[in-house]
Amino acid sequence: MWVADDAPILFVGDIQGCAADLARLLERARFDPARHLLIPLGDTVNRGPDAPGVLRLLREAGARPILGNHERALLGLTQRTDLPAWARGPGSACDQLRRAGQWEQALEWMGAWPLLARGAGWIAVHAGLHPCLAPEATPAEFLTTVRWCTAEGELPPKGTKQTAQPAPGFAPWHAFYRGRDTVLFGHWARQGLWVRERLRGLDSGCVYGGILSGVWWPEDRLVQVEALSQPKAGTSR
Repeated sequence: MWVADDAPILFVGDIQGCAADLARLLERARFDPARHLLIPLGDTVNRGPDAPGVLRLLREAGARPILGNHERALLGLTQRTDLPAWARGPGSACDQLRRAGQWEQALEWMGAWPLLARGAGWIAVHAGLHPCLAPEATPAEFLTTVRWCTAEGELPPKGTKQTAQPAPGFAPWHAFYRGRDTVLFGHWARQGLWVRERLRGLDSGCVYGGILSGVWWPEDRLVQVEALSQPKAGTSR
């Protein structure tokens, strides 16, 4: 998705079903859909309490979201005859959207979301970029799930915990980034807000009781709200 550089853009990190916090962030940012563009950086739903509310707010704002790993997982349910445990439980995004009568509508919309967005001087992606491949040539799995990788773009073995560096030779994907554009991304709540040269990591763990973060572009101004609710016992990042 190419975005023309003709309106201020509000990029927002992982919302994760926290509709009330998203509403407060838009209010604090003084977001006006008639004058501004909203680009959520993926994982708009799942884990949090109000997936239907988030999608309603995004539609009202004329948002142009990009796909995260959670949206891809929901879209993948259409290829299954049985639902995994995470999708069956009461309170899951799947359950919330079905009870609200929005399941099919939500999947249709998510299915049209791109894996990344680009504009003049910036790239927006959910997780990160490959060290060697062009963004458009990078597999969806990498764009939506990478945290650690090697300089060649090798990912840690499946099942590797994300709490520490997996093995020698692996580093955060952005340690290998050499592009000129500023990359805006989410997906890494444990890393938290990450503001470095040409890097803006905006997953600050709202659904875990942290903060919902956004950045106005091209002003490059941070706007945040603290989460209204604390996470349930036993939840982790």
